[in-house]
Amino acid sequence: MRDVKPRVAQLRKLTARSWGLQEPQLRTVANGYVRGALEYAAAAWLPAASESHVELLEREMRATARVVTGCPISTPRDPLMAEAGIVPVRARREALAVRLTATAASQRTDDPLREVAARTAPRRLRTTTGWRDVGREALTRLGLQETPVEERLHITLPPWSDCSGVAIRLDVGAAISREARDEVRRAAAEEHLATLPDQATWIWSDGSAEGGVASGGSGALITLPSGEERKTRTPAGAVCSSTRAELVAMRAALEEVQQLEDATSATPLVLCTDSQAALATLATGAGEQRTTLGAEIWRLLLAAPDRPTWLQWVPAHCGLPGNERADELAKEASSLPQAAAPVDVRSLTKAVGRAASKAWRDRWPDSFFRRIMRDRFPTPVLNETREDAVNVHQLRAGHWGLSTSYLHRIGRRPTPTCQQCEDLKCPAALCLVCREEADTPEHVLLHCPCLAGKRLRLFGTIHPDATRLRDGGAVAALARGFLRYREPAGYGRP
Repeated sequence: MRDVKPRVAQLRKLTARSWGLQEPQLRTVANGYVRGALEYAAAAWLPAASESHVELLEREMRATARVVTGCPISTPRDPLMAEAGIVPVRARREALAVRLTATAASQRTDDPLREVAARTAPRRLRTTTGWRDVGREALTRLGLQETPVEERLHITLPPWSDCSGVAIRLDVGAAISREARDEVRRAAAEEHLATLPDQATWIWSDGSAEGGVASGGSGALITLPSGEERKTRTPAGAVCSSTRAELVAMRAALEEVQQLEDATSATPLVLCTDSQAALATLATGAGEQRTTLGAEIWRLLLAAPDRPTWLQWVPAHCGLPGNERADELAKEASSLPQAAAPVDVRSLTKAVGRAASKAWRDRWPDSFFRRIMRDRFPTPVLNETREDAVNVHQLRAGHWGLSTSYLHRIGRRPTPTCQQCEDLKCPAALCLVCREEADTPEHVLLHCPCLAGKRLRLFGTIHPDATRLRDGGAVAALARGFLRYREPAGYGRP
């Protein structure tokens, strides 16, 4: 705790309105610099921490969230944390426990950490738990308790490995955007692929994951120089990212090629995939791989040192026959049994983290913020000044520091007839522009007549649904418009 308070103070100094950090950077510093100190070795001790100790940690994270968002201390905790993009400590508990549990399972059989994780320690107190119990319970709730964990990479490839025979291209030699027509992207890809050797072993690989997170399937189409075709379909794991599914497809295809050719084969190899993330992972080099999967792919690529090899990115879903067929194979593979497919520690940790985060969002109380976000996280407020970003967070969270009703409620706007009250029908709490009702955030953004024209221009209607307020730029524009109308010179504007 002593390390956290100075870091929060330093973070506060980075929020100056004229030169301070933009919100994405503030979120990064908050989650890395501040939370990093708070959760040091937390996987071991946090699951066993009492509720009172966890609440102390939550207070520090709420203080951090107030710095990031600029929200007042009275802001409800759930909107506050969500607007800051910070998951509460209680929601992080299970993910940290699973990370340690899965890390232990990824060790060798005789590793001391794995032996400790396999034990069942007696409890001194009925309410006290540990990382083993919390991790197992979290995996059991997701049905992943029997899922095999991929063994971690114990021995990396030497950094002096000669990788000069492997060329990795993350483009097709032309600046094409995702919004370009399919014909344009396909033509650019075909023109580039024509420069690669035709008399080669061609591999078209693809990975598929349900929602990008589950039921991974990996497929590959292999065309030999003789014209013979081979197909691979491999399950990639019950929980799996799309990038990992792509890498599993590459490994399966390279293993198939290795069985068909000997180690001295000099036949060129061309592997095409539509995953830039997978290729970027491999492009760091053989000695820089930190996962077993990445190291295995490089071992297969280097197994035939005299064979020229190209790993080529191609645009997805633009009509390239090889890519389309590989995509079909990957979708077929995603329906294969996943029980025996090993899962990496990162995927397990993220799966439990997503479940804990969703459970937290489902518990959000009914409020104006809940009507806006439903069960989603707000995105960072981009391209706005710090002042505008603060207004956005405060308005959506329901406690706006510039609201007349809010200032009256906390005693900052007393009147001769009423010094302070929480009655929204009090004359001192009425909107200074329309005088129809209290200027709550909901009134300002959705109902105040002075902003009807601006709402029409922004949303196409003067009565937009609350979910349209997820757009931080639109909320900032409405806040600026309301403040201009509230100025004395602004009354009576058309």
